[in-house]
Amino acid sequence: MAARKRTSWLILVNILLLLNIGAVISIFCSYAAHYIDPHDYWIFALFGLLYPWILILNLAFILLWLILWKRYALLSIIAILIGWNQLNTMIAINYETPVIPPAQNMSLITYNVHGFTGEANVKIDFRAEIIEYIAGEHPDILCLQEFHIREADTTPVIRKCIKAWDLRYHYMTNYYRNRKWTGINGIATFSRYPIVRTGILEHQPSKHFAIYTDIVMEYDTLRLFNVHLASLRLGQHDVNFYYQLKKNETENVNIKQGFFSILRKLKTAFILRAKQSEILLQAIENSPYPVLVCGDLNDSPFSYTYHELTQNLTDSYKEAGTGFFGSTYDGVPPNYRIDYILHDRHFRVFTYKKSNVTFSDHYPVSGMVMFNY
Repeated sequence: MAARKRTSWLILVNILLLLNIGAVISIFCSYAAHYIDPHDYWIFALFGLLYPWILILNLAFILLWLILWKRYALLSIIAILIGWNQLNTMIAINYETPVIPPAQNMSLITYNVHGFTGEANVKIDFRAEIIEYIAGEHPDILCLQEFHIREADTTPVIRKCIKAWDLRYHYMTNYYRNRKWTGINGIATFSRYPIVRTGILEHQPSKHFAIYTDIVMEYDTLRLFNVHLASLRLGQHDVNFYYQLKKNETENVNIKQGFFSILRKLKTAFILRAKQSEILLQAIENSPYPVLVCGDLNDSPFSYTYHELTQNLTDSYKEAGTGFFGSTYDGVPPNYRIDYILHDRHFRVFTYKKSNVTFSDHYPVSGMVMFNY
């Protein structure tokens, strides 16, 4: 009997060990997502998306082996430590009170306003609330995505925004150049400082994903990229599928069909964002001025897109933020930090704040920026 128990115990330990090895392989695949273009092997991007859950799984194995007094805990400990840089994108530790020198500085907000229709599936008009919120923040530069004015004549609404925010200079574009929108639906930048040049980035004919504005601040000029990379573009049936799974209402649900529908859209979005980031990086490299990049990247800090952009740009969350994870999205999970303020070496960010206002499926992100002389 004792021998049988010992054999059963060894079998269980070996099964757990195999599962642990699988978890370690998975976390290394998530690390690879930083370096492998999804256009070549998109599956690694999926592992990158799942990194927080894979991390939790490895932490659970560490705890399990420590309870069982097994040295196998070293497997996941070493794997997690090897990916320390990736773990570090989730944690911002800046406890010193920022001291902003009395020099030229600007407050900046980036905010995906979701067409002014509130959180996902709410569809309430929050335009007035969003205008009032932004006015109370007094930004010098404002970057908006999903800026949707449905009125045929957009002038009165834009004038109202300019007056409320005291931002007299602006530039905006529709996402689609040739589509006949009522009003405007696109990306918009507002500035307290003069805008002297503008431009558009597109990854395919007539489809815009970013705008840039050259902004003059007294004796300095900067180039600001306001970006909205490709979203997952879930249909209503995909959203319904998610909520049915969440509520465990799967009696009349085709789980295989729903799962592969979302998987196909993930693949397409991974590849599109990689291409868009390549175009954006080329535009940054060609900029004659110091660069700020703000907006909704629709990608996590564990992605190829984020890694490519932060090779030569600094993430303001890591530089001046505090806390863990810092999610900026409140729609259908995964709820990651996907809205960013990035800057090149010519700038320094002294403050970083995510405002927990619920007028959109995104949270606004703000920072105090100055030239780094």
